[in-house]
Amino acid sequence: MYVTTALMCYDCNSEYDRRCGDPFDPYSIGVVNCSKQEPLEHLKDKYKPILCRKTTQKVYGKVRIVRGCGYIPDERTDDGECLKRSGTHDVQAIYCACTNDLCNHAASTLLNNNENYSKLIFAYTLAALTVIFSCNTINMSFIQNS
Repeated sequence: MYVTTALMCYDCNSEYDRRCGDPFDPYSIGVVNCSKQEPLEHLKDKYKPILCRKTTQKVYGKVRIVRGCGYIPDERTDDGECLKRSGTHDVQAIYCACTNDLCNHAASTLLNNNENYSKLIFAYTLAALTVIFSCNTINMSFIQNS
């Protein structure tokens, strides 16, 4: 007797439905039973859908998010982890895969280098101000106690 379990995944594309983007709004977003999906023609029945996938693509500054069934696991990542890839001509992608029902809802970000540097500078500035403020408070207490 052959038993299969159903794997349910969100199925959408932010190019056609902005609720599919981040932040994700699952209300009335399509859900698909991956176990009942037809095999992809180019995979020639070799692979069946076994995971949920979320792909975030950034091409020339435009972000598109695609959620759906996945067929080929990536051995370099654990369940729920994401893999970032950069291509030529300002193309970036983050691939996330997971194996639980409706697990492809999680948010991911693709930040350009300027955004990354700005956030890093802000974090360092905030940390420096915290240290300076703490030192001034300690010095003021020391002066008052002397």
